[in-house]
Amino acid sequence: MSLGLLDSAARISEQVRGDLSNHGHATTIASARFCATTWPELVLGDLEGLERDSTELVAYCVDKKVEQIRLLARFHRAFARAMRDPTADNIDTQRSALDAVRSAGGNVGNSLAISKLAEVSLKAGDWKSAETDLADGFGFVEQSGEQYWLADLHRLSGQLALRRPMPDPARAEACFAKAIEVARNQDARLLELRAAIDLAHLWREIRPDDRDLHALLQPILTAIEGGETTRDVRNARSLLDGEPIDWEAC
Repeated sequence: MSLGLLDSAARISEQVRGDLSNHGHATTIASARFCATTWPELVLGDLEGLERDSTELVAYCVDKKVEQIRLLARFHRAFARAMRDPTADNIDTQRSALDAVRSAGGNVGNSLAISKLAEVSLKAGDWKSAETDLADGFGFVEQSGEQYWLADLHRLSGQLALRRPMPDPARAEACFAKAIEVARNQDARLLELRAAIDLAHLWREIRPDDRDLHALLQPILTAIEGGETTRDVRNARSLLDGEPIDWEAC
């Protein structure tokens, strides 16, 4: 998905889910459901699907005693709920869920997971917590070397710059540009598109006649394979058409 091969990823996920009926090994089934269902929903921002499917996966893992996947699915469910309703209790549950993953030794993918803490903090209007979360995320990247979600940490830093009590559009623009650069160097077209959408939206707000949104967005859209129903592709096309975009997730 990060490569922007969205239709191919969807086909592979569908095939994996279809093959699960041939397996009787609970850990294999739980891992496959995680990789083919809830993980793509998390990455693509399908919060409704993520809450539904992660809830089902948690129940399966409890029944079959698949602990590590249960912890990951529990975090996914907590994130979806906190984004839908960013109350203090839901946010605390999300943070506790990630603490449990990390306490159990789960480190792979934590740059993405930590970024989801920042997303919820921003959704709740808690820019100080978002700042702390992003510092944690960058620190994790530096310590672990896990850079595949680094572009989105830079993008969220741009969102933070806009949501402080004293917004800093110049700082936000620099962060979005850095996110695009990092993603482009990694061929991470999905994250490149996501950062370009934020940059294009900023340009439209502060200098509507001064930038060519088409030149920014269209080459990335052209490199994306399919995904016409995904939030990111829809938002890019909405910006090109001068329409409002979906800010359900950051």
